[in-house]
Amino acid sequence: MTTTGERGSELRGAVVFVAAVALLAGALALVRARLEPPPPLEKNVSEDMFSATRALERLERLIGDDAPHPVGSPAAAALRERMLAEFAALGVQAEVQEGFACGPRSAGCGRVWNVVAALPGREEGPALLVSAHYDSVAAGPGAGDDGSGVAASFEVARALLAGPRPRNPVVFVLVDGEESGLLGAQAFVDAHPRAASIGAVINLDAGGTRGVTSLTRTTANDDGLVAAIAEAVPRPYGASVIGAVYGLTPYDTDFTVYKNAGWPALDFGFGEDKAHYHTPLDRLANLDPASVQHLGDTALAAVRALAGADLVALPERSRVYVDALGAKLLHLRTLWIPGLAALALGLLVPVARRLAREVGGARRTWLARGLGFVALVGGPAALGAGLMAAIAWLTAAEVAGHAAPLPARVALWTSVLATGGALVGPLARADAAARAWLWLGPWLWLAAIAAVTAVALPGASVGVLPPALIAGLLAFGACRIGHDPSGMSWGTWPSGLVVLLGLALPALMWLQAAVRVEAVFGLGPAAAGVLALLASLLAPLWLGLGRLRRPLVLALALVGAGATAIAVTSPAYTDARPRRLSLLYHLDADSGAGRWIVGADAPLPTALQAAAAFAPAGPAFAWDTDESPSFVAPAGSPPPELAPPVVEPVPDPEPPPSSGRRVVVRVRSARGARVMAMFVPEAAGLRAVAMNGVALPPYPEHRRKYVAGGEVYGIVAPPPEGVVVTLELDREAPVEAVVWDLSEGIPAAGDALKAARPTWAVPSHGGDRTMLSRRISL
Repeated sequence: MTTTGERGSELRGAVVFVAAVALLAGALALVRARLEPPPPLEKNVSEDMFSATRALERLERLIGDDAPHPVGSPAAAALRERMLAEFAALGVQAEVQEGFACGPRSAGCGRVWNVVAALPGREEGPALLVSAHYDSVAAGPGAGDDGSGVAASFEVARALLAGPRPRNPVVFVLVDGEESGLLGAQAFVDAHPRAASIGAVINLDAGGTRGVTSLTRTTANDDGLVAAIAEAVPRPYGASVIGAVYGLTPYDTDFTVYKNAGWPALDFGFGEDKAHYHTPLDRLANLDPASVQHLGDTALAAVRALAGADLVALPERSRVYVDALGAKLLHLRTLWIPGLAALALGLLVPVARRLAREVGGARRTWLARGLGFVALVGGPAALGAGLMAAIAWLTAAEVAGHAAPLPARVALWTSVLATGGALVGPLARADAAARAWLWLGPWLWLAAIAAVTAVALPGASVGVLPPALIAGLLAFGACRIGHDPSGMSWGTWPSGLVVLLGLALPALMWLQAAVRVEAVFGLGPAAAGVLALLASLLAPLWLGLGRLRRPLVLALALVGAGATAIAVTSPAYTDARPRRLSLLYHLDADSGAGRWIVGADAPLPTALQAAAAFAPAGPAFAWDTDESPSFVAPAGSPPPELAPPVVEPVPDPEPPPSSGRRVVVRVRSARGARVMAMFVPEAAGLRAVAMNGVALPPYPEHRRKYVAGGEVYGIVAPPPEGVVVTLELDREAPVEAVVWDLSEGIPAAGDALKAARPTWAVPSHGGDRTMLSRRISL
């Protein structure tokens, strides 16, 4: 039998819970509204302002044919001529830097052609470098990645010329070969005469066709850079936590080259929709003008701020930063962060100790309390991530909800909330002061995480430190100032107002993070984890619902089940948001056997499976790992016009090494392919590699995830005479390696496969290609 007091308590709990849901909904609406870029400006705005209309008209002249222009292609050469003409139209003399470079993370080298132009400053001194890359992948025209950066660079240069001359010279470099391993930027750093004068860098890049522009990364000593742009950039976005975790993503930009050179640098870009990224749909028609406007506004303001700064006197210290929904970039010197993290803990720990002292309890109870946060976050996150993986598997999609994300999004959010609500009951039974501990526990964990990251990775601390500080102040104020300790009731604390006030800031911060994580990476573990973290803060409100909690959990579960059913039965791909599916024709020149190869990131479409006798997924090459399986089918008689790559020994000009041996060969493509590569087996004991006399960095560890039993080294845009490859080996006996070349397109025999590829599938990255390989003895 329910008493009047219990009904009143449940009603109050329901009111507070509804208020919390309303707060979250309002925060989400505000976040989505603020994550829209500003409208594009027309041509008739002031000459010293950035106009996306002007920028896109210029980009239309540059890449309006929507043709891919990868490094070393005739299309890239034609684009360079058009860029030189655009600089000339601005009254700026530009030059082409031709070079040969090796990438810092790509295990490859190649020829590049950078376009370099400079605007003089009022003073002689360090220059500001503005960098964007003009090459595209072979599969698409690169209007967003990085035509947007090229267009922004030209429009920024035009706006600077329309205003007063800046204090510092400004050098614009439109680099080549970024998509092939950051080669153009490396060539500029290594060999261009202006490299010695660079005092700071602004890099512009994009990972999609829309989104707000963010400050994604800064170099370590960023104090002067961040302070200079924070007040200048309109609608600034970015958080130092992004840069702290960037290395965990598969993406990279030319920023890495400039950072490795020791230049103070900022990395700006947008990329909140990956559906068109590195595909034929990354074309002008799909490039969002508003996103170009925001990129340009951000770049122009940052360029003006740093072009007027004293680049010689940039402080040798760092800052952490986070945006306030684009209204302002909040920043603080890093040395303050450990103290603030200690303050957050110092405010929360006394409240927890008082709770422990007054409530008491066995050690098992306190262990349950300590593990409560792990369960409140880990349980919903695991279930949400598992549900998204199941939807993706059932629909054979790259990620859940790729074509229509709304049903999968509803399924994720409701499943995370329902799981959190279901866990509250078991956790509360372990503690007489459950309501207080369900609020304090998560905040203590978050404050502890903030303290650890404040020391180990300060930039990442901004994700949790500000909310933890607010929670600490609320806890300290409510328990030590606003109440008589003798009259404190842990069964009713914290009040609904305290919970709501503590929820407001993380709602805004973490919902923004959740929205952007979903936009960049899709609905998966990262999005589920951020949502679970936010949902854990609702635990005391779930407890306050009393008997209403179970019906609400059930209702959320039913909504989640319905949304899941809709997501599973919806098309995984559409023509507008297609699947990535490239075709490869491989001819083994030694055996004369040809094969069709398709990456096995998802099941083969039925029509494609019927067009050739594809075997079950597995390694296509001896060096493939379990992370890179493929579908393989025999291809019949090889085309007669395909000539294999040529490998010729070259006299070694250097004295023999003290141990092991040195092998020098010239590799070239007899058919003029744009890309070549060499696999050297682990048994060779490879110590060092050089190409055309340029030493390669140590082999990148991240590549070993996809290459087994040795190392693969690439060459892009090799000259007709080939490239001289020098290998230092431990093994004295000959070893067998493999050399191959790759060209765009597949033989005419593959027309049936291309016709069988559904309209909702498109080539990506390297696109459809032809590969000829041969074994060689080293």
